[in-house]
Amino acid sequence: MRVVFSVFVATILMTLQACSSVAETPKPNLDLVTVFGQSADYDDAHRLRVDGRFIVNGKGEKVRLKGVAFGNEVWANTRIPSQHHNEQDYIRLKEMGFNSIRFYLNYQTFESDSAPYKYHQSGWDWLDKNVQWAEKHGIYLVLNIHVPQGGFQSNGAGDALWDKRENQLRLISLWQAIAKRYQGHPNVAALDLLNEPVTTRSKQQWEDLANELVTAIRQVNQQQMIFVERLLAVKNQWQIDEQQNFFKLADPNVVYQYHFYEPMAFSHQQASWLRQYQVPASYPDPDRLKVIGSPSWYGAQFDNPTISADSDWQFVEGKKLQLQDPKVDLIYPALVSANNAGDSWFKQVVINEYAPDGKQLLREVKIDLSQHADWYLWSANQRGRSQHLRQGGEDILQISETTSDANNGSSQQFVVPKVGHFYQISGWVKTRGTGAASRVQLRLDFQNGLKDIVAWDKQLIEKMIEPMERWGEQHQVPLYLGEFGCIRGCFEQQRGGLQWVSDVLDVVDQYQTHFNFHSYHEDAFALYYGYGSLPTESNANQPLIQLFKQRLNEP
Repeated sequence: MRVVFSVFVATILMTLQACSSVAETPKPNLDLVTVFGQSADYDDAHRLRVDGRFIVNGKGEKVRLKGVAFGNEVWANTRIPSQHHNEQDYIRLKEMGFNSIRFYLNYQTFESDSAPYKYHQSGWDWLDKNVQWAEKHGIYLVLNIHVPQGGFQSNGAGDALWDKRENQLRLISLWQAIAKRYQGHPNVAALDLLNEPVTTRSKQQWEDLANELVTAIRQVNQQQMIFVERLLAVKNQWQIDEQQNFFKLADPNVVYQYHFYEPMAFSHQQASWLRQYQVPASYPDPDRLKVIGSPSWYGAQFDNPTISADSDWQFVEGKKLQLQDPKVDLIYPALVSANNAGDSWFKQVVINEYAPDGKQLLREVKIDLSQHADWYLWSANQRGRSQHLRQGGEDILQISETTSDANNGSSQQFVVPKVGHFYQISGWVKTRGTGAASRVQLRLDFQNGLKDIVAWDKQLIEKMIEPMERWGEQHQVPLYLGEFGCIRGCFEQQRGGLQWVSDVLDVVDQYQTHFNFHSYHEDAFALYYGYGSLPTESNANQPLIQLFKQRLNEP
Protein backbone atom coordinates (compact mmCIF):
# COMPACT_ATOMS: atom_id res chain seq x y z
CA MET A 1 0.00 0.00 0.00
CA ARG A 2 1.10 3.59 -0.49
CA VAL A 3 0.10 7.02 0.74
CA VAL A 4 -1.26 9.65 -1.65
CA PHE A 5 -0.60 13.28 -0.71
CA SER A 6 -2.09 16.65 -1.73
CA VAL A 7 -5.70 15.78 -2.47
CA PHE A 8 -7.01 19.29 -2.08
CA VAL A 9 -8.87 18.48 1.12
CA ALA A 10 -8.70 22.08 2.27
CA THR A 11 -10.76 23.19 -0.73
CA ILE A 12 -13.66 20.86 -0.03
CA LEU A 13 -13.65 21.59 3.70
CA MET A 14 -13.86 25.34 3.01
CA THR A 15 -16.83 24.67 0.75
CA LEU A 16 -18.58 22.66 3.43
CA GLN A 17 -17.92 25.30 6.08
CA ALA A 18 -19.39 28.00 3.88
CA CYS A 19 -22.72 26.18 3.67
CA SER A 20 -22.81 25.00 7.28
CA SER A 21 -24.16 26.87 10.27
CA VAL A 22 -22.41 24.63 12.81
CA ALA A 23 -19.07 25.38 14.41
CA GLU A 24 -15.92 23.99 12.81
CA THR A 25 -15.43 20.32 13.65
CA PRO A 26 -12.32 18.17 13.25
CA LYS A 27 -12.16 16.30 9.95
CA PRO A 28 -10.15 13.18 9.18
CA ASN A 29 -6.76 13.75 7.58
CA LEU A 30 -7.28 12.15 4.19
CA ASP A 31 -3.57 12.29 3.53
CA LEU A 32 -3.39 9.42 6.01
CA VAL A 33 -6.08 7.33 4.26
CA THR A 34 -4.22 4.71 2.26
CA VAL A 35 -5.12 3.72 -1.27
CA PHE A 36 -6.09 0.07 -1.42
CA GLY A 37 -4.06 -2.15 -3.77
CA GLN A 38 -2.02 -0.88 -6.71
CA SER A 39 -4.19 1.69 -8.40
CA ALA A 40 -1.56 2.71 -10.91
CA ASP A 41 -1.35 -0.80 -12.30
CA TYR A 42 -5.04 -1.70 -12.41
CA ASP A 43 -6.44 -3.32 -15.55
CA ASP A 44 -8.23 -0.48 -17.31
CA ALA A 45 -10.04 -3.01 -19.51
CA HIS A 46 -12.30 -4.01 -16.60
CA ARG A 47 -13.00 -0.57 -15.15
CA LEU A 48 -16.59 0.54 -15.79
CA ARG A 49 -17.87 3.97 -16.76
CA VAL A 50 -21.00 5.61 -18.09
CA ASP A 51 -21.31 6.12 -21.83
CA GLY A 52 -24.64 7.78 -22.63
CA ARG A 53 -27.40 5.34 -21.73
CA PHE A 54 -24.97 2.49 -21.17
CA ILE A 55 -22.26 1.24 -18.85
CA VAL A 56 -19.13 0.17 -20.72
CA ASN A 57 -15.76 -1.29 -19.78
CA GLY A 58 -12.33 0.00 -20.75
CA LYS A 59 -12.65 -1.64 -24.16
CA GLY A 60 -15.89 0.21 -24.86
CA GLU A 61 -17.94 -2.99 -24.56
CA LYS A 62 -21.40 -2.73 -22.98
CA VAL A 63 -21.66 -4.35 -19.55
CA ARG A 64 -24.99 -5.05 -17.87
CA LEU A 65 -24.83 -5.34 -14.09
CA LYS A 66 -26.82 -8.35 -12.85
CA GLY A 67 -26.52 -8.43 -9.11
CA VAL A 68 -27.69 -9.44 -5.68
CA ALA A 69 -27.45 -7.52 -2.41
CA PHE A 70 -25.13 -8.34 0.45
CA GLY A 71 -27.17 -6.92 3.34
CA ASN A 72 -24.27 -7.37 5.77
CA GLU A 73 -26.66 -7.24 8.75
CA VAL A 74 -26.72 -3.45 8.52
CA TRP A 75 -30.10 -3.19 10.31
CA ALA A 76 -28.69 -5.01 13.33
CA ASN A 77 -25.80 -2.53 13.47
CA THR A 78 -23.34 -5.43 13.34
CA ARG A 79 -20.01 -3.68 12.98
CA ILE A 80 -18.16 -6.54 11.24
CA PRO A 81 -20.75 -9.05 9.92
CA SER A 82 -18.46 -12.07 9.81
CA GLN A 83 -21.40 -14.52 9.72
CA HIS A 84 -23.12 -12.94 6.74
CA HIS A 85 -20.81 -14.30 4.00
CA ASN A 86 -17.31 -15.40 3.17
CA GLU A 87 -15.31 -16.11 0.01
CA GLN A 88 -17.43 -19.18 -0.76
CA ASP A 89 -20.43 -16.93 -1.31
CA TYR A 90 -18.62 -15.01 -4.06
CA ILE A 91 -18.01 -18.37 -5.74
CA ARG A 92 -21.70 -19.31 -5.38
CA LEU A 93 -22.86 -16.05 -6.95
CA LYS A 94 -20.46 -16.39 -9.87
CA GLU A 95 -21.74 -19.91 -10.51
CA MET A 96 -25.34 -18.67 -10.47
CA GLY A 97 -24.48 -16.13 -13.15
CA PHE A 98 -24.39 -12.90 -11.15
CA ASN A 99 -21.65 -10.42 -12.01
CA SER A 100 -22.17 -7.81 -9.28
CA ILE A 101 -23.07 -7.23 -5.64
CA ARG A 102 -24.74 -4.19 -4.14
CA PHE A 103 -22.70 -4.12 -0.95
CA TYR A 104 -24.56 -2.53 1.98
CA LEU A 105 -22.57 -0.48 4.49
CA ASN A 106 -23.47 0.80 7.95
CA TYR A 107 -21.46 3.86 8.93
CA GLN A 108 -20.79 2.24 12.32
CA THR A 109 -18.49 -0.26 10.60
CA PHE A 110 -16.09 2.66 10.17
CA GLU A 111 -17.01 5.30 12.73
CA SER A 112 -18.41 5.61 16.24
CA ASP A 113 -20.81 8.37 17.27
CA SER A 114 -18.62 8.96 20.31
CA ALA A 115 -15.54 9.52 18.12
CA PRO A 116 -16.65 11.00 14.77
CA TYR A 117 -14.13 11.25 11.92
CA LYS A 118 -11.89 8.59 13.51
CA TYR A 119 -12.17 5.50 11.33
CA HIS A 120 -11.76 1.94 12.57
CA GLN A 121 -8.96 0.04 10.86
CA SER A 122 -10.95 -3.18 11.38
CA GLY A 123 -13.68 -1.76 9.13
CA TRP A 124 -11.21 -1.02 6.36
CA ASP A 125 -9.63 -4.47 6.76
CA TRP A 126 -13.01 -6.18 6.37
CA LEU A 127 -13.93 -4.15 3.30
CA ASP A 128 -10.46 -4.66 1.79
CA LYS A 129 -10.91 -8.41 2.12
CA ASN A 130 -14.24 -8.24 0.27
CA VAL A 131 -12.70 -6.17 -2.53
CA GLN A 132 -9.98 -8.83 -2.85
CA TRP A 133 -12.58 -11.61 -3.07
CA ALA A 134 -14.54 -9.63 -5.66
CA GLU A 135 -11.43 -9.15 -7.78
CA LYS A 136 -10.42 -12.80 -7.46
CA HIS A 137 -13.81 -14.10 -8.61
CA GLY A 138 -14.67 -11.47 -11.20
CA ILE A 139 -17.48 -9.71 -9.30
CA TYR A 140 -18.19 -5.97 -9.42
CA LEU A 141 -19.06 -4.22 -6.15
CA VAL A 142 -21.49 -1.33 -5.81
CA LEU A 143 -20.65 0.14 -2.39
CA ASN A 144 -23.83 1.51 -0.84
CA ILE A 145 -24.25 3.54 2.35
CA HIS A 146 -27.40 1.81 3.59
CA VAL A 147 -27.37 3.19 7.14
CA PRO A 148 -25.87 6.71 7.29
CA GLN A 149 -25.10 8.94 10.22
CA GLY A 150 -28.53 10.14 11.30
CA GLY A 151 -30.34 6.85 10.84
CA PHE A 152 -31.78 4.28 8.42
CA GLN A 153 -33.93 6.15 5.93
CA SER A 154 -36.46 3.72 4.45
CA ASN A 155 -38.94 3.55 7.33
CA GLY A 156 -38.78 7.26 8.13
CA ALA A 157 -36.44 6.94 11.12
CA GLY A 158 -33.56 8.95 9.67
CA ASP A 159 -34.66 12.57 10.20
CA ALA A 160 -31.41 13.38 11.98
CA LEU A 161 -29.49 13.12 8.71
CA TRP A 162 -31.47 16.05 7.34
CA ASP A 163 -32.01 18.12 10.48
CA LYS A 164 -28.51 17.93 11.97
CA ARG A 165 -25.85 19.35 9.68
CA GLU A 166 -23.08 17.54 11.54
CA ASN A 167 -24.44 14.18 10.34
CA GLN A 168 -24.22 15.35 6.75
CA LEU A 169 -20.64 16.50 7.24
CA ARG A 170 -19.73 13.12 8.69
CA LEU A 171 -21.37 11.31 5.75
CA ILE A 172 -19.53 13.52 3.26
CA SER A 173 -16.20 12.87 4.98
CA LEU A 174 -16.79 9.10 5.15
CA TRP A 175 -17.62 8.97 1.45
CA GLN A 176 -14.50 10.95 0.64
CA ALA A 177 -12.40 8.49 2.63
CA ILE A 178 -14.00 5.48 0.88
CA ALA A 179 -13.61 7.11 -2.53
CA LYS A 180 -9.95 7.82 -1.94
CA ARG A 181 -9.13 4.37 -0.61
CA TYR A 182 -10.64 2.51 -3.61
CA GLN A 183 -9.97 5.04 -6.35
CA GLY A 184 -9.41 3.35 -9.66
CA HIS A 185 -10.04 -0.19 -8.44
CA PRO A 186 -11.84 -1.88 -11.37
CA ASN A 187 -13.95 -4.21 -9.20
CA VAL A 188 -15.29 -1.32 -7.12
CA ALA A 189 -17.62 -0.42 -9.93
CA ALA A 190 -19.59 2.34 -8.24
CA LEU A 191 -20.20 4.42 -5.14
CA ASP A 192 -23.91 4.33 -4.26
CA LEU A 193 -24.51 7.48 -2.20
CA LEU A 194 -27.52 6.76 0.01
CA ASN A 195 -30.24 4.14 0.24
CA GLU A 196 -33.90 5.21 -0.09
CA PRO A 197 -33.62 8.82 1.11
CA VAL A 198 -36.59 10.14 3.08
CA THR A 199 -36.14 13.86 3.71
CA THR A 200 -37.88 16.01 6.30
CA ARG A 201 -38.89 19.04 4.21
CA SER A 202 -38.33 18.73 0.47
CA LYS A 203 -36.81 16.90 -2.45
CA GLN A 204 -34.28 19.74 -2.70
CA GLN A 205 -32.68 18.55 0.55
CA TRP A 206 -31.61 15.30 -1.12
CA GLU A 207 -30.53 17.02 -4.32
CA ASP A 208 -28.35 19.47 -2.36
CA LEU A 209 -26.72 16.72 -0.28
CA ALA A 210 -26.16 14.53 -3.35
CA ASN A 211 -24.35 17.40 -5.09
CA GLU A 212 -22.16 17.91 -2.04
CA LEU A 213 -21.33 14.21 -1.91
CA VAL A 214 -20.41 14.13 -5.60
CA THR A 215 -18.21 17.22 -5.22
CA ALA A 216 -16.38 15.68 -2.25
CA ILE A 217 -15.89 12.34 -4.00
CA ARG A 218 -14.58 13.93 -7.18
CA GLN A 219 -11.97 15.82 -5.18
CA VAL A 220 -10.20 12.51 -4.60
CA ASN A 221 -11.65 10.10 -7.17
CA GLN A 222 -12.38 10.92 -10.78
CA GLN A 223 -12.82 7.36 -12.01
CA GLN A 224 -15.55 5.39 -10.25
CA MET A 225 -19.18 5.65 -11.29
CA ILE A 226 -21.56 7.26 -8.80
CA PHE A 227 -25.06 5.86 -8.27
CA VAL A 228 -27.75 8.25 -7.05
CA GLU A 229 -31.19 7.04 -6.06
CA ARG A 230 -34.39 8.94 -6.63
CA LEU A 231 -36.14 10.43 -3.60
CA LEU A 232 -38.26 7.89 -1.75
CA ALA A 233 -40.44 10.29 0.24
CA VAL A 234 -40.67 13.59 2.11
CA LYS A 235 -41.55 12.80 5.72
CA ASN A 236 -44.81 10.81 5.42
CA GLN A 237 -45.63 12.04 1.91
CA TRP A 238 -45.04 9.38 -0.75
CA GLN A 239 -46.10 11.28 -3.87
CA ILE A 240 -44.23 10.94 -7.16
CA ASP A 241 -43.50 14.15 -9.09
CA GLU A 242 -43.27 14.71 -12.85
CA GLN A 243 -39.60 13.70 -12.78
CA GLN A 244 -40.48 10.40 -11.08
CA ASN A 245 -38.61 11.81 -8.05
CA PHE A 246 -35.32 11.70 -9.99
CA PHE A 247 -33.05 14.69 -10.49
CA LYS A 248 -30.14 15.09 -12.88
CA LEU A 249 -26.60 15.74 -11.63
CA ALA A 250 -23.97 17.57 -13.67
CA ASP A 251 -21.43 14.76 -13.37
CA PRO A 252 -21.36 12.62 -16.57
CA ASN A 253 -20.36 9.39 -14.79
CA VAL A 254 -23.61 8.91 -12.84
CA VAL A 255 -26.13 6.05 -12.92
CA TYR A 256 -29.68 6.75 -11.66
CA GLN A 257 -31.42 4.28 -9.42
CA TYR A 258 -34.93 3.15 -8.48
CA HIS A 259 -36.33 0.29 -6.37
CA PHE A 260 -39.38 -1.87 -7.06
CA TYR A 261 -41.54 -4.01 -4.74
CA GLU A 262 -45.05 -3.57 -6.12
CA PRO A 263 -47.59 -4.68 -5.19
CA MET A 264 -46.29 -4.12 -1.65
CA ALA A 265 -49.14 -6.13 -0.12
CA PHE A 266 -47.70 -9.14 -1.97
CA SER A 267 -43.95 -8.59 -1.74
CA HIS A 268 -44.08 -7.56 1.95
CA GLN A 269 -46.85 -9.87 3.11
CA GLN A 270 -46.68 -10.63 6.84
CA ALA A 271 -43.58 -8.44 7.27
CA SER A 272 -43.20 -7.99 11.02
CA TRP A 273 -42.42 -4.26 10.68
CA LEU A 274 -45.45 -3.39 8.49
CA ARG A 275 -48.76 -3.97 10.20
CA GLN A 276 -50.84 -3.13 7.13
CA TYR A 277 -49.62 -6.13 5.12
CA GLN A 278 -50.29 -8.99 7.54
CA VAL A 279 -52.61 -11.06 5.37
CA PRO A 280 -51.14 -13.74 3.03
CA ALA A 281 -51.43 -12.84 -0.65
CA SER A 282 -50.87 -14.51 -4.00
CA TYR A 283 -49.59 -13.38 -7.38
CA PRO A 284 -50.98 -13.08 -10.00
CA ASP A 285 -54.43 -12.28 -8.64
CA PRO A 286 -56.99 -10.88 -11.10
CA ASP A 287 -59.29 -9.89 -8.24
CA ARG A 288 -56.75 -7.61 -6.52
CA LEU A 289 -56.43 -4.12 -8.01
CA LYS A 290 -53.69 -1.52 -7.74
CA VAL A 291 -53.97 2.21 -8.39
CA ILE A 292 -51.37 3.50 -10.84
CA GLY A 293 -50.21 7.04 -10.36
CA SER A 294 -49.89 9.13 -7.26
CA PRO A 295 -53.41 10.16 -6.25
CA SER A 296 -53.71 12.63 -3.40
CA TRP A 297 -56.47 13.64 -1.01
CA TYR A 298 -58.89 15.96 -2.80
CA GLY A 299 -61.70 16.54 -0.32
CA ALA A 300 -64.42 14.82 1.66
CA GLN A 301 -68.12 14.69 2.46
CA PHE A 302 -68.05 16.67 5.69
CA ASP A 303 -71.80 17.13 6.24
CA ASN A 304 -72.72 13.57 7.23
CA PRO A 305 -74.48 13.00 10.58
CA THR A 306 -72.21 13.22 13.64
CA ILE A 307 -72.29 11.73 17.14
CA SER A 308 -71.06 13.93 19.97
CA ALA A 309 -72.39 12.06 23.02
CA ASP A 310 -71.99 8.54 24.41
CA SER A 311 -74.08 6.05 22.49
CA ASP A 312 -74.60 2.31 22.33
CA TRP A 313 -74.54 0.66 18.90
CA GLN A 314 -76.70 2.67 16.50
CA PHE A 315 -77.10 2.55 12.75
CA VAL A 316 -75.86 5.78 11.13
CA GLU A 317 -77.04 6.45 7.60
CA GLY A 318 -75.00 8.96 5.62
CA LYS A 319 -76.42 11.50 3.22
CA LYS A 320 -76.62 10.60 -0.44
CA LEU A 321 -73.96 12.59 -2.26
CA GLN A 322 -74.36 13.24 -5.99
CA LEU A 323 -70.96 13.43 -7.62
CA GLN A 324 -70.69 16.53 -9.79
CA ASP A 325 -66.93 17.15 -9.87
CA PRO A 326 -65.24 15.19 -12.71
CA LYS A 327 -61.85 15.66 -11.02
CA VAL A 328 -62.75 13.11 -8.33
CA ASP A 329 -61.05 9.87 -9.37
CA LEU A 330 -61.64 7.71 -6.30
CA ILE A 331 -64.03 7.57 -3.34
CA TYR A 332 -63.02 5.66 -0.21
CA PRO A 333 -64.21 5.25 3.40
CA ALA A 334 -62.96 7.34 6.33
CA LEU A 335 -64.08 6.67 9.90
CA VAL A 336 -63.88 9.91 11.89
CA SER A 337 -63.27 10.16 15.64
CA ALA A 338 -62.10 13.73 16.21
CA ASN A 339 -61.38 15.40 19.56
CA ASN A 340 -62.51 12.23 21.28
CA ALA A 341 -60.37 11.29 24.27
CA GLY A 342 -62.64 8.28 24.71
CA ASP A 343 -63.42 5.51 22.24
CA SER A 344 -65.37 5.01 19.03
CA TRP A 345 -66.26 1.68 17.43
CA PHE A 346 -67.39 1.02 13.85
CA LYS A 347 -68.83 -2.12 12.23
CA GLN A 348 -70.80 -3.27 9.17
CA VAL A 349 -69.78 -0.26 7.09
CA VAL A 350 -70.97 -0.16 3.46
CA ILE A 351 -70.77 2.26 0.53
CA ASN A 352 -73.81 2.25 -1.74
CA GLU A 353 -73.91 3.59 -5.30
CA TYR A 354 -77.21 4.82 -6.76
CA ALA A 355 -78.26 5.74 -10.29
CA PRO A 356 -78.74 9.43 -11.21
CA ASP A 357 -82.35 9.21 -10.01
CA GLY A 358 -80.99 8.71 -6.50
CA LYS A 359 -83.23 5.68 -5.93
CA GLN A 360 -82.02 2.70 -7.97
CA LEU A 361 -79.33 0.86 -6.01
CA LEU A 362 -76.54 -0.14 -8.43
CA ARG A 363 -74.14 -1.80 -6.00
CA GLU A 364 -73.28 -2.24 -2.35
CA VAL A 365 -69.59 -2.30 -1.39
CA LYS A 366 -68.94 -3.95 1.97
CA ILE A 367 -65.95 -2.40 3.71
CA ASP A 368 -63.36 -4.71 5.25
CA LEU A 369 -62.66 -3.48 8.77
CA SER A 370 -59.95 -6.04 9.55
CA GLN A 371 -56.31 -5.11 10.06
CA HIS A 372 -55.50 -6.59 6.64
CA ALA A 373 -57.33 -3.90 4.68
CA ASP A 374 -54.71 -1.12 4.60
CA TRP A 375 -56.26 1.15 7.22
CA TYR A 376 -54.25 4.23 8.16
CA LEU A 377 -54.94 6.38 11.23
CA TRP A 378 -54.34 10.09 10.62
CA SER A 379 -54.49 12.70 13.38
CA ALA A 380 -53.59 16.36 13.20
CA ASN A 381 -51.39 16.20 16.32
CA GLN A 382 -50.23 12.59 15.73
CA ARG A 383 -51.96 11.39 18.87
CA GLY A 384 -54.50 8.63 19.21
CA ARG A 385 -54.53 4.95 18.36
CA SER A 386 -56.66 2.40 16.56
CA GLN A 387 -57.10 -1.35 16.76
CA HIS A 388 -59.01 -4.02 14.89
CA LEU A 389 -61.22 -6.35 16.92
CA ARG A 390 -63.05 -9.56 16.17
CA GLN A 391 -66.20 -9.98 18.26
CA GLY A 392 -69.21 -12.19 17.68
CA GLY A 393 -67.98 -13.10 14.23
CA GLU A 394 -67.74 -9.44 13.17
CA ASP A 395 -64.78 -7.19 12.40
CA ILE A 396 -64.80 -3.96 14.42
CA LEU A 397 -62.48 -0.96 14.11
CA GLN A 398 -61.85 1.01 17.29
CA ILE A 399 -60.36 4.53 17.50
CA SER A 400 -59.23 5.85 20.89
CA GLU A 401 -57.67 8.81 22.65
CA THR A 402 -57.70 11.42 19.90
CA THR A 403 -57.31 15.04 20.97
CA SER A 404 -57.46 16.68 17.54
CA ASP A 405 -59.00 16.11 14.15
CA ALA A 406 -58.53 12.41 13.36
CA ASN A 407 -59.80 9.68 11.07
CA ASN A 408 -58.94 6.18 9.96
CA GLY A 409 -59.14 5.66 6.20
CA SER A 410 -58.61 2.79 3.79
CA SER A 411 -57.77 4.27 0.39
CA GLN A 412 -57.23 0.78 -1.07
CA GLN A 413 -60.95 0.06 -0.63
CA PHE A 414 -61.98 2.50 -3.30
CA VAL A 415 -64.92 3.08 -5.58
CA VAL A 416 -64.33 4.53 -9.03
CA PRO A 417 -67.21 7.01 -9.24
CA LYS A 418 -69.29 8.24 -12.14
CA VAL A 419 -70.41 11.85 -12.48
CA GLY A 420 -74.11 12.16 -11.74
CA HIS A 421 -74.33 9.02 -9.61
CA PHE A 422 -75.10 9.14 -5.88
CA TYR A 423 -72.87 7.68 -3.16
CA GLN A 424 -73.69 6.97 0.47
CA ILE A 425 -71.71 5.53 3.39
CA SER A 426 -73.56 3.92 6.32
CA GLY A 427 -72.78 1.60 9.22
CA TRP A 428 -73.04 0.89 12.93
CA VAL A 429 -71.27 3.17 15.43
CA LYS A 430 -70.77 3.09 19.22
CA THR A 431 -69.06 5.75 21.39
CA ARG A 432 -67.84 6.10 24.97
CA GLY A 433 -66.14 8.97 26.78
CA THR A 434 -67.05 11.55 24.15
CA GLY A 435 -67.40 15.23 24.93
CA ALA A 436 -69.16 18.26 23.57
CA ALA A 437 -66.29 18.99 21.18
CA SER A 438 -66.14 15.42 19.87
CA ARG A 439 -67.10 14.56 16.31
CA VAL A 440 -67.71 10.94 15.32
CA GLN A 441 -69.02 10.16 11.85
CA LEU A 442 -68.79 8.03 8.74
CA ARG A 443 -67.34 9.97 5.81
CA LEU A 444 -66.60 9.61 2.12
CA ASP A 445 -63.16 10.92 1.14
CA PHE A 446 -62.00 11.78 -2.38
CA GLN A 447 -58.74 11.46 -4.29
CA ASN A 448 -57.57 12.68 -7.67
CA GLY A 449 -54.40 12.12 -9.69
CA LEU A 450 -55.30 8.61 -10.84
CA LYS A 451 -53.66 7.28 -13.99
CA ASP A 452 -54.89 3.69 -14.16
CA ILE A 453 -56.20 0.75 -12.15
CA VAL A 454 -54.63 -2.61 -12.94
CA ALA A 455 -54.99 -6.14 -11.59
CA TRP A 456 -52.07 -7.87 -9.89
CA ASP A 457 -50.26 -9.32 -12.89
CA LYS A 458 -47.36 -8.60 -15.23
CA GLN A 459 -49.20 -5.64 -16.76
CA LEU A 460 -49.10 -3.94 -13.35
CA ILE A 461 -45.30 -4.34 -13.20
CA GLU A 462 -44.95 -3.01 -16.75
CA LYS A 463 -47.12 0.02 -16.10
CA MET A 464 -45.33 0.97 -12.87
CA ILE A 465 -41.80 0.57 -14.21
CA GLU A 466 -42.43 2.24 -17.57
CA PRO A 467 -42.53 5.90 -16.34
CA MET A 468 -39.13 5.53 -14.64
CA GLU A 469 -37.59 3.93 -17.69
CA ARG A 470 -39.07 6.68 -19.86
CA TRP A 471 -37.33 9.25 -17.66
CA GLY A 472 -34.01 7.49 -18.30
CA GLU A 473 -34.63 7.50 -22.03
CA GLN A 474 -35.58 11.17 -22.04
CA HIS A 475 -32.42 12.15 -20.18
CA GLN A 476 -30.19 9.61 -21.94
CA VAL A 477 -28.81 8.14 -18.73
CA PRO A 478 -28.45 4.55 -17.52
CA LEU A 479 -30.85 3.23 -14.89
CA TYR A 480 -30.24 0.70 -12.13
CA LEU A 481 -33.00 -1.30 -10.45
CA GLY A 482 -31.11 -1.29 -7.18
CA GLU A 483 -33.59 -3.40 -5.24
CA PHE A 484 -36.39 -5.78 -6.09
CA GLY A 485 -37.50 -8.88 -4.23
CA CYS A 486 -40.24 -10.51 -2.22
CA ILE A 487 -40.44 -11.88 1.29
CA ARG A 488 -40.15 -15.51 2.37
CA GLY A 489 -43.92 -16.01 2.55
CA CYS A 490 -44.23 -15.28 -1.19
CA PHE A 491 -42.44 -18.58 -1.90
CA GLU A 492 -44.64 -20.66 0.40
CA GLN A 493 -47.90 -22.48 -0.39
CA GLN A 494 -47.64 -21.68 -4.11
CA ARG A 495 -48.24 -17.96 -3.59
CA GLY A 496 -46.35 -16.98 -6.74
CA GLY A 497 -43.01 -15.58 -5.64
CA LEU A 498 -41.13 -17.21 -8.49
CA GLN A 499 -43.61 -15.87 -11.03
CA TRP A 500 -43.29 -12.34 -9.63
CA VAL A 501 -39.48 -12.42 -9.81
CA SER A 502 -39.62 -13.81 -13.35
CA ASP A 503 -42.09 -11.12 -14.44
CA VAL A 504 -39.90 -8.31 -13.05
CA LEU A 505 -36.90 -9.77 -14.87
CA ASP A 506 -38.94 -9.93 -18.09
CA VAL A 507 -39.82 -6.25 -17.82
CA VAL A 508 -36.33 -4.97 -17.04
CA ASP A 509 -34.87 -7.25 -19.72
CA GLN A 510 -36.94 -5.34 -22.26
CA TYR A 511 -35.10 -2.17 -21.25
CA GLN A 512 -31.75 -3.90 -20.60
CA THR A 513 -31.77 -2.20 -17.22
CA HIS A 514 -29.07 -3.08 -14.68
CA PHE A 515 -30.61 -4.89 -11.70
CA ASN A 516 -29.94 -6.10 -8.18
CA PHE A 517 -32.01 -8.65 -6.26
CA HIS A 518 -32.63 -7.97 -2.55
CA SER A 519 -31.09 -9.93 -0.98
CA TYR A 520 -28.57 -12.74 -0.56
CA HIS A 521 -28.69 -13.75 3.13
CA GLU A 522 -31.18 -12.64 5.80
CA ASP A 523 -34.38 -13.78 7.53
CA ALA A 524 -36.98 -12.17 5.28
CA PHE A 525 -35.83 -11.46 1.69
CA ALA A 526 -33.14 -13.91 0.67
CA LEU A 527 -31.55 -16.60 -1.45
CA TYR A 528 -30.26 -18.02 1.85
CA TYR A 529 -32.37 -17.54 4.98
CA GLY A 530 -31.29 -17.00 8.56
CA TYR A 531 -29.09 -14.79 10.71
CA GLY A 532 -26.25 -15.79 12.96
CA SER A 533 -24.49 -18.34 10.77
CA LEU A 534 -23.05 -18.49 7.29
CA PRO A 535 -25.27 -19.55 4.36
CA THR A 536 -25.62 -23.30 3.82
CA GLU A 537 -27.55 -25.47 1.41
CA SER A 538 -29.95 -26.38 4.21
CA ASN A 539 -31.32 -22.82 4.39
CA ALA A 540 -31.28 -22.09 0.67
CA ASN A 541 -34.28 -20.95 -1.35
CA GLN A 542 -33.44 -23.53 -3.98
CA PRO A 543 -36.31 -22.83 -6.42
CA LEU A 544 -35.32 -19.16 -6.56
CA ILE A 545 -31.63 -20.00 -6.95
CA GLN A 546 -32.51 -22.32 -9.86
CA LEU A 547 -34.61 -19.58 -11.45
CA PHE A 548 -31.67 -17.18 -11.38
CA LYS A 549 -29.28 -19.81 -12.71
CA GLN A 550 -31.63 -20.41 -15.62
CA ARG A 551 -32.31 -16.74 -16.34
CA LEU A 552 -28.74 -15.48 -15.92
CA ASN A 553 -27.15 -18.19 -18.01
CA GLU A 554 -29.52 -17.97 -20.97
CA PRO A 555 -27.69 -17.32 -24.25
